[in-house]
Amino acid sequence: MKIVKLEPEEFDNYAKDHEYANLWQTSNFGNAAKTLGYDVLYLGFEDGGSIKGCTLLLIMNVYLGQSISYAPRGPLIDYDDYKFLETALRFLKEYLCNRKIMAFTMDPPIIMSVRNKHGNFKEESSGVDKKLDAILHGGDVIKANPYAKNIRELIMRKCNFEYRGENLYFEGILPRWYAITTLPINAKTLLSNIDKRTRTKLRKAAKLGLDILRDDTKNIDLIYEIAKNSSHKPIEFYKNLLLNNENIEIYVARINSERYVNNSKILYEREIGKNEILNKIIQEKNGRGKNIHKTLNQKMESDKIINSYKEHLVKSTQTLKDFPDGKVIAYCLVSKNGNNVEIFEEGYLKEYNIPAISLLRWKILENYSSSNFRTFYFGAITGNFDKVKNPLYGINESRLSLRGNVIEYIGEFGIMTNRTMYNLYLASVKDRTNFKI
Repeated sequence: MKIVKLEPEEFDNYAKDHEYANLWQTSNFGNAAKTLGYDVLYLGFEDGGSIKGCTLLLIMNVYLGQSISYAPRGPLIDYDDYKFLETALRFLKEYLCNRKIMAFTMDPPIIMSVRNKHGNFKEESSGVDKKLDAILHGGDVIKANPYAKNIRELIMRKCNFEYRGENLYFEGILPRWYAITTLPINAKTLLSNIDKRTRTKLRKAAKLGLDILRDDTKNIDLIYEIAKNSSHKPIEFYKNLLLNNENIEIYVARINSERYVNNSKILYEREIGKNEILNKIIQEKNGRGKNIHKTLNQKMESDKIINSYKEHLVKSTQTLKDFPDGKVIAYCLVSKNGNNVEIFEEGYLKEYNIPAISLLRWKILENYSSSNFRTFYFGAITGNFDKVKNPLYGINESRLSLRGNVIEYIGEFGIMTNRTMYNLYLASVKDRTNFKI
């Protein structure tokens, strides 16, 4: 075996058909990463005269001409072939060391576990989608955990990597936990089965004049005012990511300004009418009698809704004045790789109290509900499913609201390819840099 450099086109031609194909391992992402200050290497694992694996590497020069490297969601190789995996990682370590790259990190695209929305492992009564387990693990029941553990032990024991995967939040370079569902689905049936709170959000967004559109022009300027505040990436990052890339789509949530005003007024006046009826009932019963507590609670809830619609009425009037042709208030970048559709990135304007992201996710899922893709990723979540103890539980609740399940990736592994230089770097540099993508 030997490690060879690949041209970006060569790399893409191999990577796009790989079992673990993903956006991170594409030349489009490589070109985008260059705008963040990284150098990029495209490497192939050549064995017997043919390429049998590949990886994109991000390179960052950090100390005395020495660099550190990272393979996001890679390498793309046959993880079932333990002998090949061991040999490939050993050759890669030698290759990097000879090129003044003193450390290497990877987070292979291996699923560690499949769980239900409460974080419970797949069992007969757990509520985990059995079809998801079959798609991800070839039909073998609960294959993920022992399979991933075997690979983890091989990488650590045989290849001497340090394991950094026992994290529940976003401590890694890339997230480790994701909300996911299987395709195809019956969108109408799914809508009727999701919880009432989520359905209310979807209806509210639609009622307030929100349109969900796919931007086939891929106009980055349309979303960048939102994206720059949520991701802090330069506009060139997005332009390179989308350039000649048919596997990424842009979906936007745009307010129809005139409809926003009209609907806000209708909803406000309708709620005022309901509130007056409730108030009359309370006065007639003098605050007493059967079901009075229920009526009082309804009145209090109605008061909150009135205040909310009043705010929308003011906001919509100003929006119509400033943006008569409408305004984009949220976006999703959707990546299609292999059998997967993934919401790669999303963002929204916080000053609009409209659940635009919820409606975006639903409409995108609905669009792919009867496609040939097999899995749909809603985005990253945390691995802590305790509502009380998890300060970021709202992320889980939001991204699992459309009856998603949970997958846990195997996590990060790291190795020093030049131990002496890397230890000197650790001892000499106080504010060490890390990969941020």
